[in-house]
Amino acid sequence: MVQISCSPANAAPALVALLSLFFTTSASPSEYNCHTGQSCWPSTKEWESFNSSLSGRLHRTVPYSATCYYSSPYYDPSACFVAAENYTTNQVRTDVYGAATSLNWEVCHAETCALNAASPSKSLSDDCHLGRLSSLYVDASEPKHVVTAVKFAKKHNLRVTVKNTGHDYFGRSTSPNTLAIWTHHMNTMKYHADFTASKCPVSNSQHIGEIGAGAQASSVYSYFQGFNMDVTGGNEGSVGLAGGFGQGGGHGVFGPSYGLMVDNAVEFDIVTADGQFRTINRCNDPELFWAMRGGGGGTFAILTSYRFQLHPAVDINVYQLEANFTLHGNETANYPALEQLLTQHATNQLVWSHHNISGHAYYWPTKAEIYLVLPSNDQTALKSLTSEFVSFVTNNPLIRVGKSTYTTYPKYTEFLQVTNKIAAKLTPGGIFGAVAGRLMPESLFETPHTVTDLVKAVLDGIRLSNKLLPKTSVSQVIMTTPVNHQNGDATSVNPAWRSALWHVLMTGGWTEQLGSLAEKELLETWLNTVEPMKELTPGGGCYLNEGHYLEPKWQETFFGSNYRELLRIKKKYDPDHFFDCWKCVGWQNSSDSANPGNLAATKASADNYYPHYEESGCGGQEIVASNVLGRDM
Repeated sequence: MVQISCSPANAAPALVALLSLFFTTSASPSEYNCHTGQSCWPSTKEWESFNSSLSGRLHRTVPYSATCYYSSPYYDPSACFVAAENYTTNQVRTDVYGAATSLNWEVCHAETCALNAASPSKSLSDDCHLGRLSSLYVDASEPKHVVTAVKFAKKHNLRVTVKNTGHDYFGRSTSPNTLAIWTHHMNTMKYHADFTASKCPVSNSQHIGEIGAGAQASSVYSYFQGFNMDVTGGNEGSVGLAGGFGQGGGHGVFGPSYGLMVDNAVEFDIVTADGQFRTINRCNDPELFWAMRGGGGGTFAILTSYRFQLHPAVDINVYQLEANFTLHGNETANYPALEQLLTQHATNQLVWSHHNISGHAYYWPTKAEIYLVLPSNDQTALKSLTSEFVSFVTNNPLIRVGKSTYTTYPKYTEFLQVTNKIAAKLTPGGIFGAVAGRLMPESLFETPHTVTDLVKAVLDGIRLSNKLLPKTSVSQVIMTTPVNHQNGDATSVNPAWRSALWHVLMTGGWTEQLGSLAEKELLETWLNTVEPMKELTPGGGCYLNEGHYLEPKWQETFFGSNYRELLRIKKKYDPDHFFDCWKCVGWQNSSDSANPGNLAATKASADNYYPHYEESGCGGQEIVASNVLGRDM
């Protein structure tokens, strides 16, 4: 039979008009798309044996908000109250398999089991459906569970998806009609004062951190803070550092000082597509290690442990600005105060970056929040380097300063409490979102003329994003690039990172479906918010974890000149594309039946073993009662 798929290009109801591109008939066995009714589908006995081999760690998916739906067998008003209270809290959402941080990748067309984030007492659907979530997942807590799951999936021609925390703007960690491997509980941590690499003396080092695939940033930072060490992670505590973050680049406030997360990687434990557990580093498997240091997660292997260089803890010095702009009449459309502030910011950035000042700036047409960060035990350097900028801000009649302060945090974990609050306010979980980004190279910051062009391009993006989503759009200027670390050949991260001073993001969100045509137009038009910046940076790039999922020149934009070599390595280690994800290395196009985003003509549930879903046309199924395994399975 023909089924509709839920690839990122058609997962949201916005893209219903494009669905004709994603219909296909039954796939061949080599495409890892086995579904019920085919001879490759596991029998009840085989499913039971598989579950037993995992010590009972095969589970059926229960969506996060299932307790709030009357039609769900899990309906429970008390549990629903707790779920609703924590609905937008990413730390809570990441603790369950049945949720993603972005609703774009939970919903499949109109089918969902979500709530309205603006009013969590309201559901987004009459019935509870799985949407894009896999109906079955393996809760892996050690590498042998991953090995067992990979071998089982290969034997039965099943597609797999790999989920860590669900922080994913491309929906790569959720897809219907797959067997999911959830690495969240592989969260061990270890400090190596003296580290001996596997068969690689040149990688022996001191102060090496080791984390499991599912370890989250807040826990990691706190753990290694106990050894007086800092980690080159990000600014949101619920992100899994070893997943897409640590394999796709991984930027944070230590970027100018120590580089990206991948720059600090020393050794990985992985499970490859042949079901083999391996330890890789630059000696015993240099090609694969290089590829996984920037080529993206879910592509070459499943990572189970990540070892990386730690750095002696230093003070975190922060300048914080909160300001509103004075506007008069038609100045609203021209944004004079915003233009002046952006220009001053860009003019100073060259000096700041080369003195290891990083941070984040958030711009709206009528206000701004800026956090300039210098990790250093010199508590006077930041004030000296930013004094001219602060003087400009505080003496500009168009800028009404609400807060202009310097603070020194003796531990990064203390500053993380600040950034976690910012993330909760600006990028909450459980909402729909639109994202587009661009890396802006150092050459644009070198003269007044190029700065003018840069500011104009960013302003054009702000105007369009504000027009599309006036209540929620925010433009982020992220100053965490590794411009002072030019060892690009050691990693496969997009070379555009090495020359960039700004990573600009245009973001916005909404809490309920807008309707097919409206969402389609919004998501397609959102790509244009970075078009002026693209015109300034021909051949440039974007962070592969923080871009627009409809990016047309994705090979060049996300991987740059490294794509050809990454593709060669992909073909060597995974020739039949067992690991595949949307616009990852080796992905072909949205109409290819082997595309993991499509997975058309497959069916997620094992009806002869888990008859607890009814077919609903999205590949995901409506939740009904199970008569096979315990309801909390």
